[in-house]
Formats: sequence, structure tokens, C-alpha cells
Amino acid sequence: QRQRPAAAAASHPALGAGGHQTRSDDADGAWGGGSGRRGRARAGSVRLNAIQEPSAAAPEDPVAEVLPLGRADDAEIPAPVGTATKEEFMDWMLRAQSLPAQKLELVVDLPEGRGLVAREKVGRGESLLEIPDATLITVARAVAESKLGPAHAALQEWSLLAAFLAEQALAIEAGDTGGAFATYIRALPRRTGGVLDWPEEDVRTLLAGSPSQRAAYERQASVDGAIEVIRAQFPQLTPGALRWAFDILFSRLIRLPNRGGELALVPWADMLNHKPGCKAYIDDSGGKVCLSPDRKYQPGEQVFASYGTRPSSELLISYGFAPEVGDNPDDEYELVMGIDPADRWAEQKAAALRKLGLSPVESFPLRLRGYPKQLLQYASFILCDPEDPGELPDLATEALVGNAAMKGLLGALTRGKRGTQGEVLGGPAGEIAVREMLADLTSDALGKYPNTLEVDRNIAAQDPSQPTKPLKKKKAIVAEVLPPAPVEGTENDGAFPNADAWVGIFPEPVRQTQRSVAAARVRVSERRILAKTDSEVRLQLRKLKAAQMTTKV
Repeated sequence: QRQRPAAAAASHPALGAGGHQTRSDDADGAWGGGSGRRGRARAGSVRLNAIQEPSAAAPEDPVAEVLPLGRADDAEIPAPVGTATKEEFMDWMLRAQSLPAQKLELVVDLPEGRGLVAREKVGRGESLLEIPDATLITVARAVAESKLGPAHAALQEWSLLAAFLAEQALAIEAGDTGGAFATYIRALPRRTGGVLDWPEEDVRTLLAGSPSQRAAYERQASVDGAIEVIRAQFPQLTPGALRWAFDILFSRLIRLPNRGGELALVPWADMLNHKPGCKAYIDDSGGKVCLSPDRKYQPGEQVFASYGTRPSSELLISYGFAPEVGDNPDDEYELVMGIDPADRWAEQKAAALRKLGLSPVESFPLRLRGYPKQLLQYASFILCDPEDPGELPDLATEALVGNAAMKGLLGALTRGKRGTQGEVLGGPAGEIAVREMLADLTSDALGKYPNTLEVDRNIAAQDPSQPTKPLKKKKAIVAEVLPPAPVEGTENDGAFPNADAWVGIFPEPVRQTQRSVAAARVRVSERRILAKTDSEVRLQLRKLKAAQMTTKV
């Protein structure tokens, strides 16, 4: 299946974790060990208070930390980027790259910007695109085309490809237009809308309360670190060019599943837009890259592909958009929990988890359809309080047996499965205590969003392609950032003036509106999930306590 860059970044050493810890993906509800009161006392042991792995570099206070350097000004992006016309790009694809006749055409004024639209009827499962291998920018091709020398090949794959894009764009700026991919690079957008392009103030305010804020900080910091490493070898590659290159990679890079997950930029295929629930994926078998649509399309309809099963928060971080609230079946809230450093057996618990290949800090997806049983099993272990710490390895195995078989990756161990081995420790008292902890966590999480739900819903309901109408507010809203209204006289039949979806250049008020609406959609989606989880957990608690009272009687 086709995978776009956010997942790929998670395994890239130069880029770190990409903003997301490992997760458990089974969905259901079912704890133990220690008293309920002690469990509740530790309910606040989320990432900021938990024992960190040695490699963790997350700041303790993302608001108070020294923020990353400002996003690149347009003048810092190589000037030739975005200068190729649609006609030049299509001529390059058809003539220089031998792209066969297509049933799709490139349209640049869609709500999403660029996209591929059916010229004629397209059948379900029909082979589309058929992009030749020679068109792909892979690691091997980048090394072959680059003039950076042997040190270039020694870079990590993401950094290698970013260095190549920056090198080529700067070469074109210097007058060398003979590169094999010069037209493609000139046709790439100057900005994608991803978080690397966000002003620091917008990251701080628009993502306040959301786990995506930390993911954004981690993404920015990891790219800043990668740029530093690259420039230590190649100081001629400017920070602005490299930041633009990483922005392009996060929004367009594909892992080719039939080639061992090889990374590639695939011109033409990267014009496809994502639609939640779409099951059409890139197929790279047979010496060419194709798309098999998951449904029929009529002439004039936009053809979509899947970027993978991504929550709206990940789509926002990498691609700069979020589906309308309720449209994304993959939405989730990333709940992070870990061992309380004040726990008398904190180090011993961490050691027991690591022995199973797990971390003393893990994250779990809460979804509208439920939450993973493994969340409660994990919580039951971090809350248990044996008199003898020598019991902890056995308790970890009892709670989490089976999880180590997947090398401790809670995000992969039960994807699509229910009823995994392991159990909640502590019997009925443990079942109650761990749910009290979960209820505390969801309640605390809901209280971290600075806006009222009504305000967020109103912002999320706005059309990001239309000028913003400021909301009438009855009282000041902390950290609320609303895009400014259009300047009088600049309206263009209700559309944004001077917006160029092909080049990726929009006036700052336009871009701020797009960021504000997308971020509000993420916040509302997360709050829906938290509210539903909180309600269900409290209902479970009432039933468990009633059953416990009946048993006592």
C-alpha cells in the first residue's frame, strides 16, 4: 500500500520520531494492581512528567522553550521554484519522460489546489498513470545525478533527498538548467502549507491543547537538526533551500512497497490528492508506477488516492490540510501515559518494560469507536504497587504477555485484532482504578483546549477557500487567533485575491485562514473523541462500582 512521508519519517534517524510515539491500535475497553486511590494519584503521569527514554529530546514546556528558527521567508526559497508553467511541466512529462497517454488531466484550481481529474470514464481497478521508472527520484538516482560528491551518499535517505532537491534548485537559480529534473523542480510549489511553513505564533496558538502541537515542535526541531547536519558537509546549501526541500518531501514522498519500502518522489503521481476512506493505493510493480482506483469516475471528477490511514492531525502536520469534522474515519486522539517518576519502583518498572521491548512512556489512540484494551493493560502495570520489586518482571509479563512478540511496538502489535493476550492486573479493584485514571486523563485533556467548543466548531465550519468573517465573541478567548478579514477592495468574487494554487503562493491572510480552519477541525475532532471516551469510561465505572457493591452485599 502507498505510504506518504509522515510514517516514513518516524524511522529516519536524522529526523527523529516524527512527532509520534509508538501506539497500540486495537479498539475496545477492558486494569489492576495497587489501590484505586493510588492509581488516581498517578493519573497525571503523561509525557511531561514521565521517565523519558535516553533518546527523547522533547522539551518539558513546549510553550516556554526556545522556539525553532522562523520559517523561511519567500526570498529564502530558491527563485526558480514554482516558475514552470503547467504546460512546461506536461511537456516535460510527455516528451522527456515518455509518459503514456493519460485518462487524467492536471487541474490547478481545485479546492485542494492541484489535482488530477478524469478526462473520460475511468473504471474501478483500471490501471492509471503508468509512470516509467526513469521518472522516479530515488536515493540511487539522486546520488547519480548530484554533484555533491561521496559525502552526499553517506547521508540518511531523507537528508540525502533533501540535499539533492536543494542542490538542484540552487543550481537552476545560478543558471544551470541542464539537470534531468530541472523542469520538475521548477514546477514544484514554493509552499505546501505543512507545519514546516507555519509561523511560530500559529504553532503556539492554533495547536494549543492538542497533541499535534508537540508533534509540530518535534517535526520542526528534527528538520532543523537535519539541516545542521547537512550544512556541516555542504555549507553551500542554504537553510531556506533545505527547509523548502524537507517541506516538499513530507508532502510528496512515497514509499514503494514492492521495492522494499524504497523512498521516491514520483512526478505526476504526486499530483493526486488524498480523500479519507479512499482505498486506492500506488502500485509500483511491473517496472512502472500505477494507480488502481477504488471506484468508477465520470469525466470531470477528481480522482483520489490514499495517503494511508492517517488521522487529521497527521494530515495537518505533513500536508497542511484537515478533512471536515466527521469525514475522516481514521481520526484519533493520541493519549500519552508513562511511569510516574515519584513511583517508589519507577526504575524497576522501566527496566521490566524495556526487557519486554516496551517503553516507560507509550501513546495509545483513542477513537470514536473505542480505545485499545492494551491501554488498560499497560496502565495496570505502571500503577501496580507490589511490596517486592522483584515481582515486577512477572507482573509485566502477566499484564503484557504477547506484546513483546512484536518487538514492543504497541502501535503495531494488535492492529486490526481484538482480545490480545495479557490481562488487566488487580481484579475488579484494578479495573476500577485504571478507568478512574483514564477518566482523569480525558477530563484533563479536554480542559487544555483554550477555546470553547462552540468557538472551535464555528471556525472549523468556515470554508477555507473563502475570506474569513470574524466571529462575534461574547468574551475574550484565550490564545484564539482568527485570520483577518479581507482588505476592502481586494475581494475577487468572494475568492481570495492573488492566490496561485499552482505556484503555492497565497497572501498571508489566505494562508492564515487555511491554517486556522484546518487546526480547528483537528481540535474539534479530538474533543469529540475525548468527550465520547470520557462518557463511556465513566459509564463503565458506574457499572463496575455497582457490581462491586452488589458483590459485597
